[in-house]
Amino acid sequence: MTDYTDVELHDEHIAALRSLLKFDLAAAEVYENETEDAAAIGYTLMVYSAFAVAVHRKFAPTYSMAQILRYVADLRISLGDNASQVNPRVAECMIRAALGDETLDDHEPYGADMQAMMDVEMTVLLDLADKARFNQAGLDKFLRDSADYARRWLTVQQARQVGEQASAE
Repeated sequence: MTDYTDVELHDEHIAALRSLLKFDLAAAEVYENETEDAAAIGYTLMVYSAFAVAVHRKFAPTYSMAQILRYVADLRISLGDNASQVNPRVAECMIRAALGDETLDDHEPYGADMQAMMDVEMTVLLDLADKARFNQAGLDKFLRDSADYARRWLTVQQARQVGEQASAE
């Protein structure tokens, strides 16, 4: 289980996400070169949070399974020869999980591995961000919403871990 005790979100996590969403290849180096666990978790959390916010903007408050299936199929078609980088089962499950679908009866990593999940997360995020055609104000709002989501998620995880530690003592 990941220890979130010392994890904090900082401006550099948000700045790296901004660079990534602008398709700045230097952003990938920041993620790949991070060696401190808490900082690396912060980068990963920002990417997941942006994925979740983008998915909510696309599908919430109401959606159908057919809409999710069609989106994943269209995404894979748009990738052409690279379609295999998006496992359809993983993509559909990750989208449903991000939307809080209580009927989802599958669990991470959805019959695949963590690399498949990371590929889906990044591909869907970049696709939805590209389709959003953010102007500067829109990108700033998206980043704020993603950071807020990440902070809320992190607060819940940290409180859960404190509770588990107290129960174990």
